[in-house]
This record gives sequence, structure tokens and C-alpha cells, in this order.
Amino acid sequence: MKIKTDRFGELEIRKEDILNFATGLLAFEHLHNFILVEVAENPVFKWLQSTEDSEIAFLVVDPFVIKGDYSVYLSENIRTELEITAEEDVIIYTIVSVPLGGLKDATTNLMGPLVLNAKAHKGKQIVLENKELTIKYPLFPKVETKKVCGG
Repeated sequence: MKIKTDRFGELEIRKEDILNFATGLLAFEHLHNFILVEVAENPVFKWLQSTEDSEIAFLVVDPFVIKGDYSVYLSENIRTELEITAEEDVIIYTIVSVPLGGLKDATTNLMGPLVLNAKAHKGKQIVLENKELTIKYPLFPKVETKKVCGG
């Protein structure tokens, strides 16, 4: 089947590539079906493209690459809802925000990860209760530079 998108033009997709988010995403509860589109230049990133609204696509990233000690607890309710029976069925992404300053100032929402079961074609955005996490975790942390004065 074909879908039209503002960002990618017309895409040929397979029905089995569609991920169903039964409750939508936060602030986008009316959208339920999405596909993942590869970012050829950098496989750490993907686009989560709505199949229902051609304008809606979210840049997502593998949070474990960005923050090595990141962890997500999945309750039994979420595991049941997404039909998760094995850890290898679970894929986690977080949504990236790119401000006007460009990619160097991009952040990702570690508190609201997307939990996917690609095998069951289901997804859910959850909200983690870990107060140490942030919704604006920098993708590219600023490196402090110190001036050394000679003397």
C-alpha cells in the first residue's frame, strides 16, 4: 500500500510494517498508526511517521546509545497490553526535539519513551517515574573548554 507524507513524499509500505499505538502518543492521542522510516545517514535515528496524518513525523533515537545507563521498567500491564513475551521483542525509542538552533542543541525525552513490540506491531508511549530523568536530555552534551593563560 502507498501513503503520502510531507517529509518523504509517497512511501510504499507493507501492512505488517504498521505499528499500532492504541492510545496514541502524548498530545497526539487521535493518531494510532505509524511506521518507522530509516535514516540512512545515521542508523541510531529513525522517523516515526504517522500513516493517518501526512504532516506528522517524529525523529526518534535509540536512548541506550545516547545514555548508556538508561533503563526502562515495563509493568506487567504494559507487557500484557503490548503482548510482550520475550525481551528481544522490545524496542525502545525516545522522541527527539530539534530547536531552531539546529541539531547541535537537540534533546530527547527520556521520561516518555516509546515502547515497541515489532513482532506484535504494537507500541505505547509510557511515562517513567524516575525523577532523575528529563524530557530535555541533550543529544550532544556541551563540552566545557577552559582557557589556559600563559605567564
